[in-house]
Amino acid sequence: MSAPILEIDDLRIAFASPDGIVRAVDGVSWQLNAGEMLGIVGESGCGKSVTAMSILRLLPGPPAMFASGAIRFRGEDLLTASEARMRALRGNAISMIFQDPMTSLNPVLTIGEQIAEVLILHQKLSKRAAWTRAGEMLDLVGIPDPVRRLADYPHQFSGGMRQRAMIALALACNPAVLIADEPTTALDVTIQAQIMELLARLRREMGTAIVLITHDLGVVAECCDRVVVMYAGTKVEEARVDALFARPSHPYTRGLLAAMPELDTPGDARHRRLAEIPGMVPSLKQAAVGCRFAPRCALADERCRQTIPALAPTSGEHADHFAACFRAHEPLPGTAA
Repeated sequence: MSAPILEIDDLRIAFASPDGIVRAVDGVSWQLNAGEMLGIVGESGCGKSVTAMSILRLLPGPPAMFASGAIRFRGEDLLTASEARMRALRGNAISMIFQDPMTSLNPVLTIGEQIAEVLILHQKLSKRAAWTRAGEMLDLVGIPDPVRRLADYPHQFSGGMRQRAMIALALACNPAVLIADEPTTALDVTIQAQIMELLARLRREMGTAIVLITHDLGVVAECCDRVVVMYAGTKVEEARVDALFARPSHPYTRGLLAAMPELDTPGDARHRRLAEIPGMVPSLKQAAVGCRFAPRCALADERCRQTIPALAPTSGEHADHFAACFRAHEPLPGTAA
């Protein structure tokens, strides 16, 4: 099997705050293979976006501190690379789609100028060639009358069109890795579906490996190959998508899946309350003593509260299914085995 194109190895990131050190990412590891779409899911504040921003070294430092670990792109550790090297990689070999395209696009430059600028910088194209390529990129992402729209400013695009323009900008240099951080946030469901179909199509046609950061498990089930579940700065489960949805191991993952609404539930069950995970996410300012999920877990015992469980293969039929839980697969109270 070929080496992964991107590897996160025991990454630990902390932020200095007036109240102490916040351990935003605490020992996270995962890898991305060429042409693969990897989903990263979890509640807000679990470290998904911080991990993504760290890949491109976009975290403000200070207060952000890389405590330990490595981020390797094609074997090269990005955490020790020079700033000149990172500028050469950003937007070229590795690109990112940010959550809010209105704040990510420059409001005083036209869409065409922003895409052409990237092509001139990284691909060394002439202004004329870069402008032509920018029009081709808008056409690729499905923007009508692309040549004319190159002269428009971001505020002249709708929300869905701005997101498409951001995708065109991110893909202009045909990156090997695309990081999509909540790419459908604040878009209506029809536009969300169109954006995800666009990403899936571009992945098929261009071979781009995609890291999809989202809280929407439905999107993950539809689009991703593998999924990493994060909780309170740590990775608690990782599996192929079909295995995770068929037999989730960690109680947190099962809680997330149980909280998904079911529109096709028959009878009176349609009116039942949505399931919820009790309790609150723990403070990331305190070093973990046991499992971070233990205070909210119906299965937690004394060992869970005193010892941090290591990520280990589950007892299921999938060898590449891992969970950080002493009691993986045990039925939750009130559910069938």
